[in-house]
Amino acid sequence: MSGPGLNVPLNDPRLPALRKLRPPAFLLLCVGALNILFCLGVLGALAFGYRMPTGADPATIQQAQPVTWSLLLTIAGAVVSGVLSVWGALSALSLRSWGLVVVGAVTAVFPLTPTCCLGIPFAGWMLWVLSMPEVKQHFT
Repeated sequence: MSGPGLNVPLNDPRLPALRKLRPPAFLLLCVGALNILFCLGVLGALAFGYRMPTGADPATIQQAQPVTWSLLLTIAGAVVSGVLSVWGALSALSLRSWGLVVVGAVTAVFPLTPTCCLGIPFAGWMLWVLSMPEVKQHFT
């Protein structure tokens, strides 16, 4: 079996669990990576002086908004959330640390960036697969 994570022979008892885990784990990995890339893009835009809209009024786009601590803390939290999602997805692909995989799936749902819209269905799918006893028994 090719792809990221464990490559096991066809007669390995972990193969059915891996076949169930790989699609949601890969999608969770993508959501975490997109989360991190989005945050880096926002930081880059702020560093180059891009003015972000603050409301529905188009006139507010022209006003310079200062970079606040709350914005920086939100971006830092989103990066940590993305890293945990990627780490959890990689742990799922190698059947390690069931708890870390659950944390990675839950952090993909945090509404810190727009990627949470993708994270909700993929994390739900991952948590559903993780709740199966035939999958849970193969984690170390």
